[in-house]
Amino acid sequence: MIFLSKFIAMLSILYLIKVLLLPLIKPVSRSQKKRARLFMKERKKEMAQQKFRQRKQRLALTYGKHFISTGERVRLKKMIDRLDLPLKPEEIRFDQVLYVGAALLLTLVMIKVNVLLGCGAAIFIVLGWLYPVEELEKRIEKKNKNISLDFPGFYSMVYYQYAKSVNIHLADVIKDYLPNANPDIGEELGVMLDNIDFGEEYALKRLKKRVPLHYVIKFCDIMEIRLKGYDNVSQMSYLKNELDSFRIRALEDELLQRERANSRIQIVLIVVLFIYIAIYYLFTIMGSIKLFQ
Repeated sequence: MIFLSKFIAMLSILYLIKVLLLPLIKPVSRSQKKRARLFMKERKKEMAQQKFRQRKQRLALTYGKHFISTGERVRLKKMIDRLDLPLKPEEIRFDQVLYVGAALLLTLVMIKVNVLLGCGAAIFIVLGWLYPVEELEKRIEKKNKNISLDFPGFYSMVYYQYAKSVNIHLADVIKDYLPNANPDIGEELGVMLDNIDFGEEYALKRLKKRVPLHYVIKFCDIMEIRLKGYDNVSQMSYLKNELDSFRIRALEDELLQRERANSRIQIVLIVVLFIYIAIYYLFTIMGSIKLFQ
Protein backbone atom coordinates (compact mmCIF):
# COMPACT_ATOMS: atom_id res chain seq x y z
CA MET A 1 0.00 0.00 0.00
CA ILE A 2 2.85 2.38 0.88
CA PHE A 3 4.61 1.43 -2.36
CA LEU A 4 1.44 2.19 -4.33
CA SER A 5 1.09 5.59 -2.63
CA LYS A 6 4.73 6.44 -3.41
CA PHE A 7 4.24 5.33 -7.03
CA ILE A 8 1.14 7.52 -7.45
CA ALA A 9 2.94 10.48 -5.83
CA MET A 10 5.88 10.00 -8.22
CA LEU A 11 3.55 9.90 -11.23
CA SER A 12 1.87 13.08 -10.02
CA ILE A 13 5.23 14.86 -9.71
CA LEU A 14 6.26 13.70 -13.20
CA TYR A 15 2.94 14.91 -14.63
CA LEU A 16 3.34 18.35 -13.01
CA ILE A 17 6.88 18.60 -14.35
CA LYS A 18 5.62 17.73 -17.85
CA VAL A 19 2.75 20.21 -17.72
CA LEU A 20 4.44 23.15 -15.98
CA LEU A 21 8.20 22.95 -16.54
CA LEU A 22 8.71 21.27 -19.92
CA PRO A 23 6.79 23.96 -21.89
CA LEU A 24 9.14 26.56 -20.40
CA ILE A 25 12.28 24.59 -21.29
CA LYS A 26 11.23 23.04 -24.59
CA PRO A 27 11.92 25.34 -27.57
CA VAL A 28 9.19 26.29 -30.04
CA SER A 29 9.02 24.05 -33.11
CA ARG A 30 9.77 25.35 -36.62
CA SER A 31 6.20 24.86 -37.80
CA GLN A 32 4.89 26.94 -34.88
CA LYS A 33 7.43 29.68 -35.62
CA LYS A 34 6.42 29.65 -39.29
CA ARG A 35 2.73 29.89 -38.45
CA ALA A 36 3.40 32.72 -35.99
CA ARG A 37 5.43 34.67 -38.61
CA LEU A 38 2.70 34.18 -41.24
CA PHE A 39 0.05 35.31 -38.76
CA MET A 40 2.05 38.45 -37.88
CA LYS A 41 2.59 39.27 -41.57
CA GLU A 42 -1.09 38.84 -42.37
CA ARG A 43 -2.05 40.94 -39.37
CA LYS A 44 0.33 43.76 -40.36
CA LYS A 45 -0.97 43.62 -43.93
CA GLU A 46 -4.58 43.75 -42.74
CA MET A 47 -3.86 46.67 -40.42
CA ALA A 48 -2.14 48.57 -43.23
CA GLN A 49 -5.10 47.94 -45.55
CA GLN A 50 -7.52 49.04 -42.84
CA LYS A 51 -5.59 52.29 -42.28
CA PHE A 52 -5.56 52.92 -46.03
CA ARG A 53 -9.32 52.33 -46.26
CA GLN A 54 -9.96 54.67 -43.33
CA ARG A 55 -7.85 57.45 -44.87
CA LYS A 56 -9.52 56.96 -48.22
CA GLN A 57 -12.96 57.05 -46.58
CA ARG A 58 -12.12 60.30 -44.77
CA LEU A 59 -10.96 61.90 -48.04
CA ALA A 60 -14.05 60.61 -49.86
CA LEU A 61 -16.46 61.94 -47.24
CA THR A 62 -14.64 65.28 -47.16
CA TYR A 63 -14.19 65.94 -50.88
CA GLY A 64 -16.39 63.37 -52.63
CA LYS A 65 -19.62 65.06 -51.56
CA HIS A 66 -18.78 68.03 -53.84
CA PHE A 67 -18.87 65.79 -56.94
CA ILE A 68 -22.16 63.96 -56.38
CA SER A 69 -25.76 65.09 -56.73
CA THR A 70 -28.67 64.09 -54.53
CA GLY A 71 -30.25 61.82 -57.13
CA GLU A 72 -26.96 60.05 -57.85
CA ARG A 73 -26.35 59.61 -54.13
CA VAL A 74 -29.75 57.92 -53.73
CA ARG A 75 -29.09 55.64 -56.73
CA LEU A 76 -25.67 54.57 -55.48
CA LYS A 77 -27.05 54.12 -51.96
CA LYS A 78 -29.65 51.66 -53.26
CA MET A 79 -26.97 49.68 -55.10
CA ILE A 80 -24.73 49.58 -52.01
CA ASP A 81 -27.61 48.51 -49.78
CA ARG A 82 -28.55 45.82 -52.29
CA LEU A 83 -25.07 44.29 -51.93
CA ASP A 84 -24.83 45.08 -48.19
CA LEU A 85 -21.40 46.72 -48.61
CA PRO A 86 -19.72 48.85 -45.92
CA LEU A 87 -19.39 51.79 -48.32
CA LYS A 88 -20.78 55.28 -48.82
CA PRO A 89 -21.93 56.76 -52.15
CA GLU A 90 -19.22 59.41 -51.79
CA GLU A 91 -16.57 56.67 -51.80
CA ILE A 92 -17.83 55.33 -55.14
CA ARG A 93 -17.75 58.82 -56.64
CA PHE A 94 -14.28 59.41 -55.16
CA ASP A 95 -13.06 56.21 -56.86
CA GLN A 96 -14.48 57.48 -60.14
CA VAL A 97 -12.61 60.77 -59.79
CA LEU A 98 -9.36 58.95 -58.95
CA TYR A 99 -9.66 56.64 -61.97
CA VAL A 100 -10.44 59.56 -64.26
CA GLY A 101 -7.45 61.51 -62.89
CA ALA A 102 -5.12 58.56 -63.45
CA ALA A 103 -6.50 58.11 -66.98
CA LEU A 104 -5.95 61.82 -67.72
CA LEU A 105 -2.31 61.59 -66.62
CA LEU A 106 -1.82 58.49 -68.77
CA THR A 107 -3.41 60.25 -71.75
CA LEU A 108 -1.15 63.31 -71.36
CA VAL A 109 1.95 61.11 -71.17
CA MET A 110 0.89 59.14 -74.24
CA ILE A 111 0.14 62.31 -76.22
CA LYS A 112 3.71 63.49 -75.63
CA VAL A 113 5.02 60.15 -76.85
CA ASN A 114 2.63 59.77 -79.80
CA VAL A 115 -0.58 61.65 -80.66
CA LEU A 116 -2.27 58.49 -81.95
CA LEU A 117 -1.44 56.60 -78.76
CA GLY A 118 -2.76 59.53 -76.72
CA CYS A 119 -6.08 59.49 -78.60
CA GLY A 120 -6.33 55.74 -77.98
CA ALA A 121 -5.51 56.12 -74.29
CA ALA A 122 -8.29 58.73 -73.92
CA ILE A 123 -10.81 55.88 -73.87
CA PHE A 124 -9.56 55.00 -70.38
CA ILE A 125 -11.05 58.29 -69.13
CA VAL A 126 -14.55 57.08 -69.97
CA LEU A 127 -13.81 53.55 -68.72
CA GLY A 128 -12.41 54.91 -65.45
CA TRP A 129 -15.62 56.84 -64.83
CA LEU A 130 -17.88 53.91 -65.66
CA TYR A 131 -15.89 51.09 -64.01
CA PRO A 132 -16.85 51.48 -60.28
CA VAL A 133 -20.59 51.75 -61.01
CA GLU A 134 -20.54 49.00 -63.65
CA GLU A 135 -18.77 46.70 -61.19
CA LEU A 136 -21.60 47.22 -58.69
CA GLU A 137 -24.20 46.63 -61.40
CA LYS A 138 -22.49 43.38 -62.47
CA ARG A 139 -22.41 42.12 -58.89
CA ILE A 140 -26.09 42.97 -58.45
CA GLU A 141 -26.94 41.25 -61.74
CA LYS A 142 -25.00 38.15 -60.73
CA LYS A 143 -26.68 38.08 -57.31
CA ASN A 144 -30.14 38.50 -58.86
CA LYS A 145 -29.42 35.69 -61.31
CA ASN A 146 -28.33 33.32 -58.54
CA ILE A 147 -31.41 34.17 -56.48
CA SER A 148 -33.69 33.70 -59.50
CA LEU A 149 -32.23 30.28 -60.26
CA ASP A 150 -32.52 29.07 -56.65
CA PHE A 151 -35.83 30.70 -55.74
CA PRO A 152 -38.07 28.06 -57.46
CA GLY A 153 -36.61 25.38 -55.18
CA PHE A 154 -37.35 27.48 -52.10
CA TYR A 155 -40.89 28.20 -53.26
CA SER A 156 -41.50 24.50 -53.97
CA MET A 157 -40.67 23.71 -50.35
CA VAL A 158 -42.97 26.49 -49.15
CA TYR A 159 -45.78 25.34 -51.45
CA TYR A 160 -45.67 21.68 -50.42
CA GLN A 161 -45.35 22.54 -46.73
CA TYR A 162 -48.42 24.79 -46.86
CA ALA A 163 -50.27 22.19 -48.95
CA LYS A 164 -49.82 19.66 -46.13
CA SER A 165 -50.93 21.92 -43.29
CA VAL A 166 -52.15 25.47 -42.78
CA ASN A 167 -50.45 25.78 -39.40
CA ILE A 168 -46.94 26.14 -40.88
CA HIS A 169 -44.57 28.88 -39.78
CA LEU A 170 -42.52 30.45 -42.55
CA ALA A 171 -39.49 30.59 -40.24
CA ASP A 172 -39.46 26.78 -39.96
CA VAL A 173 -39.51 26.40 -43.74
CA ILE A 174 -36.63 28.86 -44.11
CA LYS A 175 -34.58 27.02 -41.49
CA ASP A 176 -35.14 23.73 -43.33
CA TYR A 177 -34.09 25.25 -46.66
CA LEU A 178 -31.04 27.28 -45.57
CA PRO A 179 -28.54 24.33 -45.46
CA ASN A 180 -29.21 23.66 -49.17
CA ALA A 181 -29.36 27.29 -50.35
CA ASN A 182 -26.67 29.02 -52.41
CA PRO A 183 -24.81 31.89 -50.67
CA ASP A 184 -26.81 34.71 -52.30
CA ILE A 185 -30.32 33.51 -51.52
CA GLY A 186 -29.07 32.11 -48.20
CA GLU A 187 -27.96 35.61 -47.20
CA GLU A 188 -31.35 37.11 -48.06
CA LEU A 189 -33.26 34.33 -46.30
CA GLY A 190 -31.02 34.72 -43.26
CA VAL A 191 -31.90 38.42 -43.05
CA MET A 192 -35.55 37.50 -43.55
CA LEU A 193 -35.30 34.99 -40.71
CA ASP A 194 -34.00 37.75 -38.42
CA ASN A 195 -36.81 40.07 -39.50
CA ILE A 196 -39.46 37.45 -38.76
CA ASP A 197 -38.91 38.21 -35.07
CA PHE A 198 -40.80 41.46 -35.78
CA GLY A 199 -43.57 39.62 -37.66
CA GLU A 200 -43.91 37.66 -40.92
CA GLU A 201 -45.62 40.54 -42.70
CA TYR A 202 -42.76 42.89 -41.82
CA ALA A 203 -40.20 40.33 -43.01
CA LEU A 204 -42.05 39.85 -46.32
CA LYS A 205 -42.22 43.59 -46.95
CA ARG A 206 -38.52 43.98 -46.22
CA LEU A 207 -37.67 41.08 -48.55
CA LYS A 208 -39.77 42.62 -51.31
CA LYS A 209 -37.93 45.90 -50.86
CA ARG A 210 -34.45 44.34 -50.75
CA VAL A 211 -34.94 41.92 -53.68
CA PRO A 212 -37.25 43.63 -56.20
CA LEU A 213 -37.47 40.63 -58.54
CA HIS A 214 -40.71 39.66 -60.30
CA TYR A 215 -41.19 36.25 -58.69
CA VAL A 216 -40.04 37.41 -55.25
CA ILE A 217 -42.57 40.27 -55.27
CA LYS A 218 -45.38 37.91 -56.32
CA PHE A 219 -44.37 35.44 -53.60
CA CYS A 220 -44.42 38.16 -50.94
CA ASP A 221 -47.82 39.42 -52.10
CA ILE A 222 -49.29 35.90 -51.99
CA MET A 223 -47.90 35.24 -48.53
CA GLU A 224 -49.18 38.58 -47.22
CA ILE A 225 -52.67 37.79 -48.52
CA ARG A 226 -52.47 34.37 -46.86
CA LEU A 227 -51.49 35.97 -43.55
CA LYS A 228 -54.64 38.08 -43.68
CA GLY A 229 -56.75 34.91 -43.68
CA TYR A 230 -57.69 34.63 -47.36
CA ASP A 231 -57.55 31.30 -49.18
CA ASN A 232 -55.25 31.80 -52.18
CA VAL A 233 -54.32 28.21 -53.05
CA SER A 234 -55.08 28.86 -56.73
CA GLN A 235 -52.64 31.80 -56.79
CA MET A 236 -49.95 29.71 -55.09
CA SER A 237 -50.49 26.91 -57.65
CA TYR A 238 -50.29 29.38 -60.54
CA LEU A 239 -47.03 30.82 -59.23
CA LYS A 240 -45.72 27.27 -58.70
CA ASN A 241 -46.38 26.40 -62.37
CA GLU A 242 -44.83 29.69 -63.48
CA LEU A 243 -41.67 29.06 -61.46
CA ASP A 244 -41.44 25.48 -62.75
CA SER A 245 -41.57 26.81 -66.31
CA PHE A 246 -38.89 29.36 -65.46
CA ARG A 247 -36.67 26.66 -63.98
CA ILE A 248 -37.06 24.47 -67.10
CA ARG A 249 -36.18 27.40 -69.36
CA ALA A 250 -33.14 28.23 -67.22
CA LEU A 251 -31.92 24.62 -67.37
CA GLU A 252 -32.44 24.52 -71.14
CA ASP A 253 -30.50 27.78 -71.57
CA GLU A 254 -27.67 26.44 -69.40
CA LEU A 255 -27.57 23.21 -71.45
CA LEU A 256 -27.49 25.22 -74.68
CA GLN A 257 -24.62 27.36 -73.36
CA ARG A 258 -22.66 24.24 -72.44
CA GLU A 259 -23.23 22.75 -75.89
CA ARG A 260 -22.00 25.96 -77.51
CA ALA A 261 -18.94 26.01 -75.23
CA ASN A 262 -18.17 22.38 -76.12
CA SER A 263 -18.53 23.17 -79.82
CA ARG A 264 -16.12 26.10 -79.51
CA ILE A 265 -13.61 23.93 -77.66
CA GLN A 266 -13.84 21.25 -80.38
CA ILE A 267 -13.29 23.85 -83.11
CA VAL A 268 -10.25 25.22 -81.28
CA LEU A 269 -8.83 21.70 -80.88
CA ILE A 270 -9.35 20.98 -84.59
CA VAL A 271 -7.61 24.25 -85.56
CA VAL A 272 -4.69 23.48 -83.24
CA LEU A 273 -4.44 19.97 -84.74
CA PHE A 274 -4.37 21.37 -88.30
CA ILE A 275 -1.67 23.87 -87.32
CA TYR A 276 0.38 21.08 -85.73
CA ILE A 277 0.03 18.92 -88.88
CA ALA A 278 0.95 21.86 -91.12
CA ILE A 279 4.05 22.65 -89.05
CA TYR A 280 5.04 18.96 -89.03
CA TYR A 281 4.81 18.62 -92.82
CA LEU A 282 6.56 21.97 -93.29
CA PHE A 283 9.57 20.79 -91.29
CA THR A 284 9.47 17.44 -93.14
CA ILE A 285 9.55 19.18 -96.53
CA MET A 286 12.34 21.52 -95.39
CA GLY A 287 14.32 18.51 -94.15
CA SER A 288 13.83 16.77 -97.51
CA ILE A 289 14.97 19.87 -99.40
CA LYS A 290 18.14 20.11 -97.30
CA LEU A 291 18.79 16.40 -97.87
CA PHE A 292 18.62 16.75 -101.67
CA GLN A 293 20.80 19.86 -101.60
